[in-house]
Amino acid sequence: MSEKSQKLVFEQPDEPFVIFADQVRLSQVISNLMTDAAKYSDANSSITVSIWAENDDVLIRVKDRGIGIPKADLAHVFGAFYRADNEATRKEAGIGVGLYFCHLIVDHHCGEITAASEVGQGTAMTIRIPREFPTESVENISPAA
Repeated sequence: MSEKSQKLVFEQPDEPFVIFADQVRLSQVISNLMTDAAKYSDANSSITVSIWAENDDVLIRVKDRGIGIPKADLAHVFGAFYRADNEATRKEAGIGVGLYFCHLIVDHHCGEITAASEVGQGTAMTIRIPREFPTESVENISPAA
């Protein structure tokens, strides 16, 4: 973000809350979303990271004012090796696995990741994960061999 002089805005609630999650993997997801937001946004633009609790879930949103994603591509952006095809994305390196891995990690947390976007206006990626890991998910995890 410093190369483009972009501004990072962080919005969080006044009251802290606890979330049971894999800190390393969840950090990778947030880092990837922030990197994409910076990559596809103009210099001197703002990227906003928001976190809040809603019922038994935690929501994290990374929002930019970048190039946006065409509506036809939104349904596919979390697929393996998928990249939206427009002039601006062709200028940036990538093979289309970042959002796919984000989707897998969030899915393993029994959550969901969604994208909302408007071409030329920016993109908002929102993660919703339960504050506590559901017991049935823990029971289905096989121990490492």
